[in-house]
Amino acid sequence: MMFLCCHLLTSGCTATKSHCIKSSLKNVPYKEKISYDSKKVKKDIEKYLQACTAPSGLLRSFTSTSPYFFSTDSGKFHKVVYGKMGYLEEQAYTYDLALGTIGLLLVGKKEQAEKILDLFESEFYKDKNGINGIFNSYIVTNEVYIDELKLGADGDRIHAGPTLWVVLAALNHMKIVRNTRYLEFILDIVDWCRTELTYYKFPDGERGAVSMGFGWGPDWSKIFSTEHNVDYFAVLRMLRDIYDESNEEVRNIFREKTITKEWLEDEMEHVGRWISEVVFDKEFYCFIAGVNENGVDRLKVLDGTSWGIGGVGPENFEKWGIDLDKLIESTEKNFRATYKMEDGRELTGFDFTDFEGTGYSRKELFWFEGTGQMIIAFGELSHYFSKKGDLERASYYKDKAIKYSNDMNAFTEYYGLKGALPYMAILMKEKEIIKTLKYEWEIPRGRTDCWVGSLSSTMWFLYCTQDFYNTMKWKFN
Repeated sequence: MMFLCCHLLTSGCTATKSHCIKSSLKNVPYKEKISYDSKKVKKDIEKYLQACTAPSGLLRSFTSTSPYFFSTDSGKFHKVVYGKMGYLEEQAYTYDLALGTIGLLLVGKKEQAEKILDLFESEFYKDKNGINGIFNSYIVTNEVYIDELKLGADGDRIHAGPTLWVVLAALNHMKIVRNTRYLEFILDIVDWCRTELTYYKFPDGERGAVSMGFGWGPDWSKIFSTEHNVDYFAVLRMLRDIYDESNEEVRNIFREKTITKEWLEDEMEHVGRWISEVVFDKEFYCFIAGVNENGVDRLKVLDGTSWGIGGVGPENFEKWGIDLDKLIESTEKNFRATYKMEDGRELTGFDFTDFEGTGYSRKELFWFEGTGQMIIAFGELSHYFSKKGDLERASYYKDKAIKYSNDMNAFTEYYGLKGALPYMAILMKEKEIIKTLKYEWEIPRGRTDCWVGSLSSTMWFLYCTQDFYNTMKWKFN
């Protein structure tokens, strides 16, 4: 079945934003509806989670991967096989594990989710060259019993973003299960952010973003990532909301960790200033990558918008003078990607960056993880405008969320992937190298003529099927 596509806001429109939306809606004489059985998709994804689960209870980040690993040291491909699995199938990246933990909670697998959180909690407090922390990746062992994690492919890197996603997973445990089992662990990681990481300094001496972290590679203390600081803001915002709703017994846990409501709001103000003043590009009306040792990195990035709307919140963007409609218009213009299936149907989603940001080294790619993030952002905008009584905008953004969600499902259905999705819509050869950007993030290779199953992409699709569940906000709606 072919589906009609919502008209986008045209970049050349000079009328008011309200008029642009009304004009667009006049050209859409229908209400977009979910075209698939969401209950069936959720069941399929639950089975995918089971298939990703190792005997240890940890989740593999990828399935059906190539057995060939490219070594930058030798400049050659080497065959690395774990039993019948490819070279990436013993890897559990921390961010993916956090997403999978939230997914397990949503499908009622509380015990398995808590086992993963317990392992992360234990791991965080172990000394790593004089600091605590959680590494970016771990090995998914085949042991039946596991009481500690083993270092994965990313080596000794400890980065703020993946660590903060463990916090978000623990906060989602609080949100869904409704207990404070992991609150002290959460607050200790927030304290780690403010004491172990470096702060960006504005010319007036005020602090701003937190740095990326530690480990091999460049001097991470001088690199400030938009993505990671959106994560940090989301954690602070959720904790502030939890504090507001809590009784004195819970608030005492905050006080014991010297994390007060006043400090949370002050920290949000300073990080928010950096997000709005340093990494929001007013000319292109989108977010850029952050600040590195050479200054501001002007690479356009999708996640400032997608995670920003979900984690920072539309209300804060508006407070900072960011026009939400114009932001979405620019995001769809700069990051839009398409994929044509063999039956001729063209699907629409989003890429990491614009074509220029790839160094013109590859074609545009439909990035399923990022498309799922944008779908949640559209859902969040729909909730936001609905609460403001602007039902026209609420309907407009809900239709966008559903349209893109339909396209995500159309891909997994057409290729018989049963709810699972690859990282990006590209069927790579076993010994092919394609990078998402011009200098990093190699796209996972699959076995011959086989799509690589991505835990992160599949989890974001799962959130879409859960009434556009926002993992980065305390309230359900």
